[in-house]
This record gives sequence, C-alpha cells and structure tokens, in this order.
Amino acid sequence: MKYYAVLPLVLLNIAVAGQTFYRGNDLSYVNQMEDCGAVFKENGIPKDVYRIFADHGTNLVRMRLWVDPAWQNSLVQPEGVKLQYSDFEDIKEAISRSKAAGMEVMLDFHLSDFWADPGRQLIPASWLGVANDLAALNDSVYHYIFRVLTDLNKDSLMPEMVAIGNETNSGILLHTTVNDNWDAGGSVSGGWARQAQLFNSAIKAVRDISDTTGIKPKIALHVADPKNMAWFYSNIISYGVTDFDIMGFSYYYAWHKKSIAELGTAVKSLKTAHPDYDVMALETGYLWTTRNFDGMGNIVTTPDPAYLPVIPEKQLEYMVDYARTVMKNGGSGVIFWEPAWVSTPCRTPWGRGSSHDHLVYFDPVNTNFMANGGGRWMEPHFYENPDAVKVTFKVGMSGQDVSKGVYIAIDMPGDSAAIVPMADLGDDLYSYFTYLAPGDSGSFIFLNDSTLSAGETVPAACALWEGTGRKYGVGQSNTSYAYQWGTCNPPGSTSSDQEGSLPGFYVPGIEIYPNPAQRNILVSIPFSCEEATFEILDFSGKSMKTMHQNNMKDHVSMDIADLPAGIYFLKMITKDNLIIRRFIHA
Repeated sequence: MKYYAVLPLVLLNIAVAGQTFYRGNDLSYVNQMEDCGAVFKENGIPKDVYRIFADHGTNLVRMRLWVDPAWQNSLVQPEGVKLQYSDFEDIKEAISRSKAAGMEVMLDFHLSDFWADPGRQLIPASWLGVANDLAALNDSVYHYIFRVLTDLNKDSLMPEMVAIGNETNSGILLHTTVNDNWDAGGSVSGGWARQAQLFNSAIKAVRDISDTTGIKPKIALHVADPKNMAWFYSNIISYGVTDFDIMGFSYYYAWHKKSIAELGTAVKSLKTAHPDYDVMALETGYLWTTRNFDGMGNIVTTPDPAYLPVIPEKQLEYMVDYARTVMKNGGSGVIFWEPAWVSTPCRTPWGRGSSHDHLVYFDPVNTNFMANGGGRWMEPHFYENPDAVKVTFKVGMSGQDVSKGVYIAIDMPGDSAAIVPMADLGDDLYSYFTYLAPGDSGSFIFLNDSTLSAGETVPAACALWEGTGRKYGVGQSNTSYAYQWGTCNPPGSTSSDQEGSLPGFYVPGIEIYPNPAQRNILVSIPFSCEEATFEILDFSGKSMKTMHQNNMKDHVSMDIADLPAGIYFLKMITKDNLIIRRFIHA
C-alpha cells in the first residue's frame, strides 16, 4: 500500500433522507474584518475568504441583517472602515460573494437595529411609534421583509433560507429601551397571541414574495438551548404559527452544558414529535485555545470535559462529532457562529478586537487557515456514510524522539491511504480519529516523522497485517486502538511489562488461548470455581460483552466473532479473586 501525505477532498452535498445536510458558517463579520485589515490566507497565501470556506465543504452561509444599525456610527474605527455593517448594502455584498463561491445563503432577520438574543429583542427605532399598535407593527414587519427580499431578488440575490428573528425564546419585538451596557428594558405588553401575529406577518411576507421568484426561501424559526426546543415549538404551533420549514436552535456547551449525546437525544425527540419540519442547529461554536489574543474578553470559554485538552485538533473532533450526531438523529444541518471574526483594530460596543479569536479557523498571527483545526469539520468525507463509527488511534511516546512530530500511516477502505499527523494530548500521548464503516479493516503503524522510514517496529504478537503492520477492524460501535510505541501494551507501559497484566489486578491462574484469537477464546481455569462473571473490556475500559458461568471445570469458551479486531482485556470476577488478562482479537 502506498501512503500519501494528504487524503483527497471531494466536494459534494451530503444527502440525508433525500435532502442536503448543511454544513454552515455564520460569516456576518467577514466583510468588516477585511475592511479592518484582516488578510485571510491558506497555506500562507492570501485567498478569498469565501472561497476558503467553500473549498472546505461549507455549503451554507448565514448572515444577520439589522434594520438600521445607526449605533455603529459612533464607534471610532480605523480608516477605510464603513460606518455600518450587517445593513442591507453589507448583506448584498455578502450574499453576492457567497453565491459566487457556490454556497447557499440563510438571511437572519433580527427585526432589530441591534443584536437580538433571548434577553434582548429591541424594537427598531423607526417602529417605536407603533410599538403598541399591533396592526401597524404587523404592517411594518410585513412590508420591511417583503421589500428586502424584493430588492435582493432584483439583483438575483434571493437567499435560499430566511430566519424570522434570532434566538426568540420570548418572542420578537419586545423591548423599547436600552441602557449604556446595551441591556434591554421597557417591555411591550402582550403574550404569545401577539407574538403569533407578528411571526405570521413575517412568514406571509416571505411566502408572498416567493410566489413571484425562482428561489423560494425556506423559513426558519430559532430558539436558544436544547432544553427549550420542545416547549417552544409546541407552544408556537399551538398559537397558529405553522407555515414554516425549519425548527432552528442554538447549542453551545459553554452556556448550555449538555453533552453531544444529550444534544442528539433532543434533536431526535423534536424530529419525532414534528416529522414535517426540518431540525437544524443554527448556532454553535467551540474553542481551540483558552488564550485571549487581544484586549476584548472571550465569551465562549468552557470546554466539554470529554474533549480535552483544548487544542485545534479537539475543536475539529468536537465539531465533527457534533455535526454527525445532529445528522444521525434526523437533523438537517449545523451552523458555526462567527469562525472568521478574527482580531483586528476594529471596535464593537464592548471593546476593540474579537471575543472569538480563540474559536476562529485562522491563526492569530498570520490569519492563516489552520489545517489541523475546526475549519475542516465541514469537509464532506466526514459525512458520506451516516452509519460510520468513530475510530480513535492513540500512541504513548514516552522515551521516544518526537521532535519531528508523531504521525500515523493508515490504509483506508477503497485502496486509499495516508500519513497524517497525530494530536499532542500531553503526557507523551498522541491521538488521531476518523470515521469508518462497520466491517472496514486495514493496517496502521505509528511514525515519529512524516515518512514511512520513521515507522515503529511492531512486535510480532500484534503485527497482524502481513506480519509488519498493526491491524484495525471496525465493529458496530465506536472503537479505540491504543498502544505504547513499539509494543503490544497500552500507552504508558513498556515492552518489559508483565504480559497480560494490569497494575494491581494480576493474580496467577487463568490463561487465554489461542492468543491472538479469531472467533472464540478459551479461558483455562486450573482450579474449581462455583460461580464467576466474565467481562470483556476494550482499551477505553468500555464493557463489550458479559457472561455468567456456574460450576466451571478446566475451561470456559467465549464467542468474540462480533467484536472488532483489536486488543481487549478479559476480567474474571469470582468470590475470591479479580483476574484480568489481555488478548488480541485478530
């Protein structure tokens, strides 16, 4: 097998249940960042930033639209920076550039002059005179949305999707005042019956213009936090808001503290309850460092403890797992919020710089796309097979030279192969993950340079691929292969460690044969045993199979044919002993 330094990237739209799975990014800040001096690069070469995103699989760009963001006029900005962004002229430019790069567009009507979120839904200044006149406010909403979409359509810039409001947990057009910290106040009276009329006025505007246009935008609503998804959509539907297409939500671990598995459960539950609607994560984000690179404080600061340490490779892993979980549970897409809001001399109401410099896909020094970071989560090869499972490879490098990096040479199904860098997890441990189909198998070895000549010497006991390479096999669930460099032992151990033992759990007695085994293992028992429990664990400690046995003599047989190839531990628990042995499933 010939190994190559990179895997080919084939751009395509991934279809799930007959529709496209959207891998999106919110690029609302991009035009301003360029005017503020940011020069986006890939491989050290300046490149159109929209093309960078498209080339890595982005097929949907989200952007916000404010009614009249005149508050920006008072911000002191560097020379060459426009007075306003996220207004109509700015989104025209952004839509044009997005479509030119081959990406679809979601236009997010904030229905406000300022950021809208769960605690701040400011009525635009030009509509304050009719804030308490519901009929007039409905008319303002309708004609504003109809006019914006009409004008966009005249320039062939109709978006493929529109969102009515942003994180509308309590509704839209609620507040009349804002203080110096931009906190909202002066709430307008009225409940969900009022909200239903406002939402339906906005929806009607989209549907009416769609009757005359080639592109007929899908309509999204948007709630923050998965815990609010079920009640929000059931509630708004009960008030007669039904003519929309996408049930959107925001979920960030830093604020909502739900695991990716819990996210999947919420998506599946919502899709099951409302099968006629799409379900989409309209906002998420995840950090690749805990550092702050400018004077503006970072706002997404808490990592998921299942994805430590906080490094670019873990940002990628988190986002791929996140998106695949949404996809696997019936969701139609994921959008990352502001991955190009890099640090520049420009100001926001809260300071100079960016609160996302630790989340963006570009390094803070050269604004160069980081190939080892989260900017690759959109690449289609991660999603081509919805039934694929996660396979993780780890190697302990204690005592080895890692000055040139640590790599894995791995062959994939379909005669593809690659030499790829492994992530440094600290404590001499390195990791690489991919997604493969159940039943896939192949070979791999670890390298401490990017060439095959720098490969480890794999002991014969675990050189199960043509006598020289390690072997992996993919089962029905996530799988991990972890070794100490040049041994058959788990990371942190050495080749001189006692074969088959785990610290604190070695009791002379049973043996496993054959070892390596293929379909069955026989466990020799040289003593009488009235009752025992046998449990097979993978390297991560996950229980793969359990069997209870009574009145044992000589030996016990266990079927392992349904387990993926790899190294396992057999744990035997009796009244008097806890005995653990390692075996190899070939």
